[in-house]
Amino acid sequence: MMPLDRRRFLVGSGLGATAALLGGARLTPAQAAEQLMVVQWGAAWIDVSRKIVETYTKETGDKIAWELHAGGAMAIVAKIRPQWPNVGYNLISAWDPVFQAMIKEDWLEPVSLDEMPALKDIPPAFFQKDAAGRLMSVPLSTSGAFWGYREDLVDKPIESVEQLLEPRFKGKLCVPYPVNLTGLLMLTLAMQRGGNERNIEPGWALLKELAQRGQIGRVINNNSEFINAMSSGETSVAFFNIGAWTQVRKNFPTKILSRLADNRGFLFNEGFAIVKSDKDKVAASKRFANYFATPAINEMYNLPLGEGPTNSKAKPGDDIADVFYKPDELARYAYIADFAYMASQVDLWAKRWETEITPLLRT
Repeated sequence: MMPLDRRRFLVGSGLGATAALLGGARLTPAQAAEQLMVVQWGAAWIDVSRKIVETYTKETGDKIAWELHAGGAMAIVAKIRPQWPNVGYNLISAWDPVFQAMIKEDWLEPVSLDEMPALKDIPPAFFQKDAAGRLMSVPLSTSGAFWGYREDLVDKPIESVEQLLEPRFKGKLCVPYPVNLTGLLMLTLAMQRGGNERNIEPGWALLKELAQRGQIGRVINNNSEFINAMSSGETSVAFFNIGAWTQVRKNFPTKILSRLADNRGFLFNEGFAIVKSDKDKVAASKRFANYFATPAINEMYNLPLGEGPTNSKAKPGDDIADVFYKPDELARYAYIADFAYMASQVDLWAKRWETEITPLLRT
């Protein structure tokens, strides 16, 4: 894992120097401009992407249309499956478990360092690969999922997940539906009681306790719902990704519990996957993804998201320095889940949620 907290953001990086930033994205006489459909997150993700693309389209001539994720990122897999191969998407913004699901379906185009020179500055461990070892993703953000709370709404510090069972948190917890984050909510609860991905029952036991006591006030499906729930004060404690947390932190005093003594923070990468299509669309998609991976653009992309850039020549914002770990802290506080296994279980967990947890939330 990169020592994200040791890098500082570059003050004043902007969109002006287009030619220098393209990293090989310029058109050659043999290339033609293309119309691309890109699936992206809402909120700050689409806002910063649109700003970046304003410059990109002027330089390349490529036209970009956007579609926003509806619900968790894994929902796009269910949407594509019945339509394949007749889908209109060219690039999909997602994270490691979704990439693995798409690799399994054989929907993605491999990428290479020769075609996309900006990828040479991204650590090899950040890429998702297929069975043949080919690179199948374009990592843009190093992120994580953590428990946290609004300090202005919680009367004393939280030092353990077990404290969430206390009466003061009745109706105050915001948690993701199991499909979101590929079940990391279930994993954090399982680990709290001595379990793990393959021993998830302790997590279900703790979740039922929380639901039965009325602690869960909101179940969310995406970043926007999380930001609204936490910003409105409807809920004060939550488990979700650091990008969404950072949006809340811009306006409210917030404590991210990335260094709990009895639980872990979860690390993963987000970025683009290139969907199989005709060669011209694929070439344009690689041109587009390479642009986002260049140092200045990768840095610019992540600053408003509160996530760490993946390009080793880019620098993260100071506002995430307290969240991510120094190298000697990783073994103690961080956990990289077996997302391939969790992806194979998450549908079952979602069905179980509907039968075992949803009735408790309605009482």
